[in-house]
Amino acid sequence: MSDGLSDAIRDAERGVYLSIHVQPGAKRTAFCGMHDGCLKIAIAQSPQDGRANEALRGFVASEFGLGKRDVELASGATSRRKRLFLAGVPAALRQAIINRVSDV
Repeated sequence: MSDGLSDAIRDAERGVYLSIHVQPGAKRTAFCGMHDGCLKIAIAQSPQDGRANEALRGFVASEFGLGKRDVELASGATSRRKRLFLAGVPAALRQAIINRVSDV
């Protein structure tokens, strides 16, 4: 799954931006591969009232060993295509994302 994944990760001064394509209302929450240059994530929560966004933040935080406060929705609150900001050391975050997602 790491094919194209590094293109979905952009380093920033205090962390990385991660381009995500979300599939809300799925049977289970999981990584699903790549979609149009973004990491695709299925979220079991419905998109109503921002619940899927909160579930996405929690899932990403737990999968990459971050606190939920370290994962911010940078853009795409009402879209399936989103950008998340993950706070931390950029090189370490990039490697953690690649390692975790390529295992899937």
